[in-house]
Amino acid sequence: MKNDTSTDLCEDVVCEERYVLIYIDERRRYIIKIRRGERFSSDKGYIDHDDLIGLSYGSQIKLSSGVKAYVLKPSLEDLVYKIFRRPTQVLYPKDLGLILVMLDLSSGKRVLEAGVGSGVATAFLARAVAPNGRVYGYEIREDFAETALNNLSKIGLDRYVEIKIRDVSKGVDEKDLDAALIDLSNPWDVTEVVYEALRPGAPVIFFLPTINQVEKLLNKLYLDNKWILPKLVELLEREYETKIGALRPKTVMISHTGYLIYTRKILNR
Repeated sequence: MKNDTSTDLCEDVVCEERYVLIYIDERRRYIIKIRRGERFSSDKGYIDHDDLIGLSYGSQIKLSSGVKAYVLKPSLEDLVYKIFRRPTQVLYPKDLGLILVMLDLSSGKRVLEAGVGSGVATAFLARAVAPNGRVYGYEIREDFAETALNNLSKIGLDRYVEIKIRDVSKGVDEKDLDAALIDLSNPWDVTEVVYEALRPGAPVIFFLPTINQVEKLLNKLYLDNKWILPKLVELLEREYETKIGALRPKTVMISHTGYLIYTRKILNR
């Protein structure tokens, strides 16, 4: 079987119909889709897309004003948070990183996601289980489901996702799933459904914005008596200024975004 040399080439150099990141400085980071005949413009100058095609990622470029910039391959984080349409609140990278680790995802695993929203978390779940796994998303609002699928299709991750417009509390179609992420306002109403969908020992994470919801969910999990001792986590992110001779915390930090409750399905207690 021959390798797709065009696909391999585009992993290293700028190609048509691919997204790239134009980095001018920390305040000026732009995601553009490369198309012949088009032009990228900013307050620091412009450059034609034709002049970018064939450049290696990481190359330095000069805008029309003489200002230096760099053409980079965008990360999944760059793409999701810059080109996705987001009509809903979304999970932050700091929370998603721990979610992916705690759910222990890899290619081939099958994941339940309840509360798809804009598809931000869905994208990271799909990347983690690709190419042989699948994300089964349940979303009660048809407009959110449509937005999520449109977003995912922009970056080719829709092929690993199936979204169903349904209230999860009414049940799910899948069984023996490897993990679950629940981002609902009323997760205590779906614990039995989630339990039945997971294989024994599988992990689940609930994302909740308020401590009142946390307390109510914990009470339900203990009442169910079908889960190991839940772990409650809140992550705070503090970024630092990295100027030599002036290293210090930035004035603004990402503090409370939500709580993560992690637990696993057990058969007997």
